[in-house]
Amino acid sequence: MKQKVLVVGIGNPVRQDDGIGPYCVKILQQTLDGAKRKLVDCMTVHQLDVIHCDTFSEYPFIIFIDADALNGPEAFRLEVIHPEPGPQPFTSHIGSIPEILSLTGSIFGVFPKAYLVAVRGMSFEVGEDLTPVAVKNANEALEIVNRLIDELFPLG
Repeated sequence: MKQKVLVVGIGNPVRQDDGIGPYCVKILQQTLDGAKRKLVDCMTVHQLDVIHCDTFSEYPFIIFIDADALNGPEAFRLEVIHPEPGPQPFTSHIGSIPEILSLTGSIFGVFPKAYLVAVRGMSFEVGEDLTPVAVKNANEALEIVNRLIDELFPLG
């Protein structure tokens, strides 16, 4: 198992604010310093699928970043995610982070500690640019992602 954290940006970059996850991963990769860069792997996906279980099983920690149509004033929410089995019968399309974590544990016997950073988006129409509010929210969320990485792997 890699002694790293995996940051997963979920979303479709051609659906405006649905691309918040990939946007955050791109910015994170550009801004990580040398020491932190060695502790963080990143990937982007349009949606979760069974094929990701193999990758997820290699990490003790995973931070998922995804757009959300949150109500209220908060820019994002951070939550710990626990594995939860999905509906039966099994299909190859996994719909939620708890389901994919449950399947990862069932197949590989590994249950990574997982977090979700759900970032408030405003528009999910066809288009490649994030709304200004989504960019602001994403940048605020990235501050929390960086703090969380620091807590998982203190360098000082």
